[in-house]
Amino acid sequence: MSHRSHRRPVSQLLILTIVGLLSLLLAACGKAPASTPDVFVIVSSATANEPAPELAADNRNMLENAGTTSTQADAYVLDPATGQPTEVPLTPRRPDGQVEYGPRRDGLLGQNVNRVEQLLPVEAATGPFDLLGLIASAVRVTSPPGTLLILSSGLSTAGGFDLRQVGWDADPSSIAAQLKHQGLLPSLTGWQVIFSGLGGTAGAQPALPLPQRTTLAAYWTAICRAAGAASCRVDETTRPDPPSRSSVPVPVVPVPAVQSVRGPRGTTSVSVPNDQLFAFNSASLLPGANGILGPLAARARSAHLLASITGYASPDGGSDAYNLALSRARAVAVRGRLVALGLPPGQITHVAGLGTDGKTSQACDIGGQVDEVVCAQFRRVVVLLTPPPAASS
Repeated sequence: MSHRSHRRPVSQLLILTIVGLLSLLLAACGKAPASTPDVFVIVSSATANEPAPELAADNRNMLENAGTTSTQADAYVLDPATGQPTEVPLTPRRPDGQVEYGPRRDGLLGQNVNRVEQLLPVEAATGPFDLLGLIASAVRVTSPPGTLLILSSGLSTAGGFDLRQVGWDADPSSIAAQLKHQGLLPSLTGWQVIFSGLGGTAGAQPALPLPQRTTLAAYWTAICRAAGAASCRVDETTRPDPPSRSSVPVPVVPVPAVQSVRGPRGTTSVSVPNDQLFAFNSASLLPGANGILGPLAARARSAHLLASITGYASPDGGSDAYNLALSRARAVAVRGRLVALGLPPGQITHVAGLGTDGKTSQACDIGGQVDEVVCAQFRRVVVLLTPPPAASS
């Protein structure tokens, strides 16, 4: 009996030692995973007029972090055509269902997130999308709290919020209040909402100038808040833009096009918003630039018009010297592309960048705050087409 009583403390000591070692191991690896669920519902619109849905780097990092820090992390990927979800566990698990803490943990975590990415690019819409309706379907998948990741251009052309009817001049708060009054907003109570890819276009849908992209973000942020979401965020990180898998034609949302003003003696001034030609802080032309500059080059070539190219900038992106150089570089890039598209170099008489001026700075400053919508209107390249002197006499 004395022998058995001697063994019990030794056994207890051994158990305490093992527990202590495990605690030290978990502490060395970081915070122990939480037992509370970490739920994500991912919904995409996936029409032919927008890039195929794909995770941006920040989106993937968010899912990986959830799989690392929670023992009950799950993602649900909603099919835009059927509204049916596919569940993808994010927490690494062994074949017996237990959480994997061993050497296979990182590999399993990567496989889980890859599974989400594999489900997204194959999605293809079968018609116009009602983003409010898609959101309503998404939040019915599981109970909050959770994160709703919306991969969409936001250019909804069906349901209660049809951008073709709303236009670009409405007050976001008033639109959201009206939708709520009509009972068209899904309840987002308990949900953290992230919009990723707003304003991204493809196919027949024209690109959105920056003022309209800003308005679009304001519309959806106001709608999200009116629906009672715990938080509403627009993810502005650069996303990949793979071709859409949908071949079903959908309506196009009209956007303000290139402004062309006809002056005396056949002079035409064409003002192109920089955001249709260049990325922010860049003088490299975007892939869609030929669709805007091609018709200008053809028109000037066929009518033997002389072209003058002037770049402008807004004051919110850098110093006066920086904006002057950037506006000049963009004007030079437009000149090079017009020549590449067939306009003889001799028909281009002037290339300059004017940067910003005092009046522009004052116009962008509204009550001591920079008004992005106003500032965006000053980022442009103006191409002035005029008949040669002999033709104007």
